[in-house]
Parts: sequence; structure tokens; C-alpha cells
Amino acid sequence: MQSLPNNRILSIDVFRGFTILVMVFVNELAGIANIPDWMKHMPADADAMTFVDLVFPAFLFIVGMSIPFAVQARENKGDNPTAILKHGLIRAFGLIVIGFYMVNSIGGYDESAMPISIALWSLVMYFSVLALWSSVPKHWSAAQILSLRSLGTIGLLAMAWVYEGPNESWMTPQWWGILGLIGWAYIASLLCYLLAGQRVVVLSAIGLSFIGLFALLERLHGQEGLIGVIVQENRNNTHIALVLSGLIMSLICFSPRVKRRGAGIFLFVAITGLLAYAACLIWDVSKIWATPSWALLSVFYCASLYAIVYWVVEVKHYKSWCALFEPAANNPLLIYILPYILLAAMGTFGWTIRPDVLSSGVAGILWSAVFAITMMALVAGLNKLGVRLKL
Repeated sequence: MQSLPNNRILSIDVFRGFTILVMVFVNELAGIANIPDWMKHMPADADAMTFVDLVFPAFLFIVGMSIPFAVQARENKGDNPTAILKHGLIRAFGLIVIGFYMVNSIGGYDESAMPISIALWSLVMYFSVLALWSSVPKHWSAAQILSLRSLGTIGLLAMAWVYEGPNESWMTPQWWGILGLIGWAYIASLLCYLLAGQRVVVLSAIGLSFIGLFALLERLHGQEGLIGVIVQENRNNTHIALVLSGLIMSLICFSPRVKRRGAGIFLFVAITGLLAYAACLIWDVSKIWATPSWALLSVFYCASLYAIVYWVVEVKHYKSWCALFEPAANNPLLIYILPYILLAAMGTFGWTIRPDVLSSGVAGILWSAVFAITMMALVAGLNKLGVRLKL
């Protein structure tokens, strides 16, 4: 594959950091009462979306933007495509496992049948995740690293052992969670990139094929057996298309194959806008169902927003403000799960993070904004201490 820039791409970092900051904000906002509808997730059958419904697809878009650079970094280390795919499978597996555990910590449990509270269960689970996947100081010995990873593995296995669902059931993939959905879409998109390379037209055709696959499987809704299971996972197809769209945008902006970047960006935004309009005539807009209309609208909005960031940062070189988003950009996984860790820690002692007076209306909105900024500041401090969670 042709060489991409080897340095970190500041515009992608800014877009990632801003998206993560908004994600933490809207996650906290979900617990606030008496807020406008445009600050909430739309119901599955609403045929509408808000900026809240754009946060998850924006993160999928950014995952795709990062893939070409991640692949090149592995190639520079001497990895062949098989080794790169193996590394990707390990990363995806980690995301799926964390997402699986997170989903079961939120619902589907029978706390009365468990030997510990769900808050303590969640806290041990998150510390096990940190032990398994956090970075370690360079001076640590192999024995120290093995001990830490073993402790994390034992912790997750122990939490799986003590988990109880209704009627003596076990942990279930009620859904894969945000991280799990990202993991599935990431590994599929990585495989597509390894096969197609930096050929934008081919990757675009593959992305549209996943939209077509969604439409095909949608017609099989209600089937039982293996087909029914596949249909239930149909939304993964539009998630993959979202990741591939970010990958394509990244190549348009940075691949040496593309000579007229401005024209390429404009064309990509215009085409996705037209496709989104056409999709809205066929499907309702629904994040919950991950309809093609929602996915293509998300691509259009994400591509448009990133085009602005690209112009400001990469073309006009206005970069002084970018440091605001550096903590979240450098450690997105940690800042995503940090609020859940704090919630579990507080719940273990019977405390709550948010006072009741800040759980409604304007006060709640302001609380959510301050909370998100505080999480970013806390992660910045953890970064300085060398605490990073990265798959």
C-alpha cells in the first residue's frame, strides 16, 4: 500500500476527542429528566434522529478513519497482512468482551441470587478490564506484566462465575453494547481494507454492498433458526458501512493516490447526501434499528463536520485550540468507561454521583456538561500518571 503520513493526524485526533467528549455528555444526560426531545435518543419508530443519535456513528466513522494509519504502523513494524489481521482480531475480541460484560452489568441480572452486589460486581469487572488491557511502565518485567494480566483474567472469570440471571440463567448477549458493536464492525472493515487496499472506488462499492445486504436480510425478518440469528444481527451491516465510510474519508484526505483532495471531499459529501436522501424515501430513520437512512445521514453529517475540521486544522493550520481535545483523543476507551467505574464505586458504598437537585432540566444539562469536562480533566491526569487503556 502507498505510504500515508507517519505522524499523528491532528484533525482526526480533534474529531475523535470532541466525539468522545460529547459521548460522555449525552451518556450522563440520559439520566436527566425534563430536557428537550432534541437532547434525547429518538425512539426506534420515530423516523427521526437528534445529535445524540449521531454520536455513536461518529465514533464508528472515526474508527474507520484510523484503520489505514493503524495498518501502516503495523506494516512499518514488519507485520504481514496475516499478522495484522491477527492483531485486529485480538483488539476486536477485547472490545466485544468488555461490551458483553458492560451490558450484563446494566441489565439481565438477578442481584438477589448473587453473593455480591451488582455495583461491587461491576467495580471488580472494570478493575479486571484495566488489569488486562491497560498499558504498563516500560521498566516492568515480563513476570510483573504476566501477573497483572493474570489478575485481570482471573477477575473476569470470577465475575462470570458468580453472575446470576433470572431463573438461574447466565450472562447473555442481550445486545453487544457500544464497544462490542464497534468491535464487530472494526474487524469486518479491517478485513475489507486488507483485501481492497487503498482503492477508494472498490471500498465504496463494498460499503454499499453492506447496505444492500441489510436490505436483503430485512426481508427475511421473522425467520427462525440460523437465518433468524443472522437477521437479528442485521444492524451490524450498516455499522460496517459506517466504519468503511470513515476509512474512505481518511484515504480521500491523506492517501497519495488522491490528487485533488478538495474535489474528492466535496464529491464524497455530495454523494453521501444524495444517497441519504434516497434512503430516507425507502426506510425510516432509526438509530435503534440501524436503518440505512440513519447510517447514510450519519455519514453525510460526519463527513461534513470532519471536512470543516480538516480545513481548519490541516489546510489553514489553526492548531492552538486542538490541545483541548488531546486527553480524550489519546485515551478514548478509558474516558468512555471511567464514568461507569465511578458509578460502580459509588454504588458499592450506597452513594450516588449526581445530587437529586441536578437531575432535572437546565441544572441537569449543566451538570452533564461539567461532568463531561471533569472526566476529560481526570483522564488527562491519569495520562500523566501513565494510566492508559488501549486495545
